[in-house]
Amino acid sequence: MEEIATTDWQAAPTFGSRDDGAVYTVRPSAYGLAADERGSLALVRTPQGLFLPGGGIERGETPARAVERELLEECGMIVRAGRWSVSAVQFKYSETEHEHFEKRSTFMDVLVERVASSGGEADHELVWMAPESASSTLTDGSHGWAVEQWRLR
Repeated sequence: MEEIATTDWQAAPTFGSRDDGAVYTVRPSAYGLAADERGSLALVRTPQGLFLPGGGIERGETPARAVERELLEECGMIVRAGRWSVSAVQFKYSETEHEHFEKRSTFMDVLVERVASSGGEADHELVWMAPESASSTLTDGSHGWAVEQWRLR
């Protein structure tokens, strides 16, 4: 099993506001930045908003493996994690889970090897968008910031 790289989460940029009276669950997560041949980015529209594809890192998983699994589950894409990555923290309240989260997110570029299916999550719609539009349209500030960092790489 691969080691997960140590990130100094206190030094990572933060997004959202922390409610001092709330208890936060730390949720490690990973998101992929996948571009098509025109340079458009793959995004996922859910009932909660518009996001980069990705999600929670499961026990024993690396961020790269989580991104590869999540893009297959959400978008039906077989991808390979790239070398570029950034990290950020997003404070967020989940309406569906009724819980406050401190999402410690790793964002990484990915190479799309092929599209295997339409994805297996019925409430997830794959949307392609120009990066300059995506950065201001994404629901979470950390996702928009990651797109801007990716554009500057």
